[in-house]
Amino acid sequence: MPRKRRPDVLKGLSGRLLADLGRVGRSRNHLGPGSVELALRVWTSWLASPARHRWMDETPWEWDHYPEEDPFSARNLLDAVACALPRTSARELRRRLDELDDLY
Repeated sequence: MPRKRRPDVLKGLSGRLLADLGRVGRSRNHLGPGSVELALRVWTSWLASPARHRWMDETPWEWDHYPEEDPFSARNLLDAVACALPRTSARELRRRLDELDDLY
């Protein structure tokens, strides 16, 4: 049986934005290589999941054990990265996040 492929969250982003995301990931101490892509993947998969409606039943501190899988930490990271990007790249990332928010 073929492996299930993850959706490519970087598909459709410009080369300039991808280069700027890589640059921000290398220049910030709290970010690692691929952490922005991971945050975008976590946020996208959480928005697409029907379990997001049940999240309020859980206690927020249950996510502390898995901070890389916390959708709200991922969204905060994406907002912080958008502030660190150059103006055109930040605008493109915010537009992508707004599209995801509106879609789901």
